[in-house]
This record gives sequence, C-alpha cells and structure tokens, in this order.
Amino acid sequence: MVCPKCQSNNVMVTTETTGMHTRNRGRGCLWGIGRLCLIVCTCGLWLLIGKSKGKSNTKVNNKTVCICQNCGNKWYI
Repeated sequence: MVCPKCQSNNVMVTTETTGMHTRNRGRGCLWGIGRLCLIVCTCGLWLLIGKSKGKSNTKVNNKTVCICQNCGNKWYI
C-alpha cells in the first residue's frame, strides 16, 4: 500500500464507524388488546407486570480507511 500524497509505504489500514441506524419495532395491536383483556379479567393485577418494549435492531456502517504514518493523509478503500 502506497500513500498517494507522499508515496510512503508506512501505511496503517483500519476500519472506521461511519454511522449507526436503529429500527424500533413495538408490539402489535393484538398484543395491546390481549393485555387490556388480562388487566380487566385480573382486576388490575396484570398492571404489576411491566409493559414489553418490543424489539430493536441496530445496524452499524463501517468503512475501511488507510492512514499514512508519515504525513497523516487519510483515504478510503
């Protein structure tokens, strides 16, 4: 690997996080209706059990980066 700026061979290759995206998915309407029915049938005792948050997926975007150790130039592969 050669630096395009100073033509040095002293180059370090690493990964860099460029962004993150989180997608939240809650429970459906049937879950809410079922929970409401259980609350009514148990005279409110079902409220002692915490509400479910649902699921979330996080996607991380990474890029490969080269950094010259002599001049500090940085470029993406």
